[in-house]
Amino acid sequence: MTVLVAVDLDQTVVFSERSAGLAGPAVVVERLDGARLSSMTTGAHRAYAALAARHRLVPVTTRTVAQFGRIALPAPAAHAVCANGGVLLHHGEPDADWAAWVRQVCAASAPLADVEARLRAVEGQAWVRLVRTAEDLFAYLVAHSRDAMPDGWLAGLTADLAPLGWTVSVQGRKAYAVPAGLSKAAAVERLAAQLGATALLAAGDSLLDRPMLELAAASGGAVRPAHGELHDLGWQGAHVTARSGARAGEELLHWLAARADALASPPPGARLPRG
Repeated sequence: MTVLVAVDLDQTVVFSERSAGLAGPAVVVERLDGARLSSMTTGAHRAYAALAARHRLVPVTTRTVAQFGRIALPAPAAHAVCANGGVLLHHGEPDADWAAWVRQVCAASAPLADVEARLRAVEGQAWVRLVRTAEDLFAYLVAHSRDAMPDGWLAGLTADLAPLGWTVSVQGRKAYAVPAGLSKAAAVERLAAQLGATALLAAGDSLLDRPMLELAAASGGAVRPAHGELHDLGWQGAHVTARSGARAGEELLHWLAARADALASPPPGARLPRG
C-alpha cells in the first residue's frame, strides 16, 4: 500500500518564535533578513526527516511559492502544494498541468479582481493591517488582531462572496477569500490519484485544513494539534495530540509515522484502530 502523508506547515509542524512555546532546543527553519521567523523542535526535525525517508510526505500550505521557499525543511519535498492547492511544485518547479487544472477550477468563480475590491474597500480602516493577493488566485486581509476584526464585516463578506462562488475562511487574524473549488482537500485528492496512493494521512490545525483532514479520516489517518482554530472550536473529527505548541508538532509527526508504517505493511490479520 502506498501512503501519502499531507502535512500543513504553519502552526502544525513549523512555529513562529511567539507561538512555539518552547523552553528547550529548537532548529530554526526560516529566516528573513537575518531574523528568526520559524522553528521546529529538534525531535520534530528528526521525525519529519525520518517520515519523509519512508513515505510520500507532502507539505500542504497556504503560503505562496516565495514564502514556502524561505523554509528549510528537514527533507527535500519531491512534491509540495502551495497557495491552498493553487500551485503544485515538483522538485521545486511549478507543474504546468496542475496550473491548467487550477485555471479551470477558478473559472467557475467570479474574477479575483471583484473579490479583491471588496477587501480593499476596508483597507483604510484602523483595524486593517494589510490586504494582499496570492499567486493571482485568492485574496486575504490581515487585521491587527483577531479581536479587532468586526464580526459583522465577516458575516457580510461571506454573504456577499457566496453567490460569486467564493468562500471565506478565518485563520487567526487573517481572513482568506478563496474560489470555492480551490482547497487543500481537492489538491491532495488529485495528487494522491496522480501518485497512485492507496491511503491518505493528513495533519493540520485550521479551518482551511478541515476538509483535508476529513478526507484523510477515511483511512483513520487525520490528526490535529491541541491548539489552533479547530481546537478552539472543539472539532473532534481527527486524533488530537496530548500536547500543544511546537511539542504537538513533534507528537503528531510520530503519530503519522506509526500510522503510515502500519498502513504500508500491516501484520497479517491486523486491524487498525480508529481515531
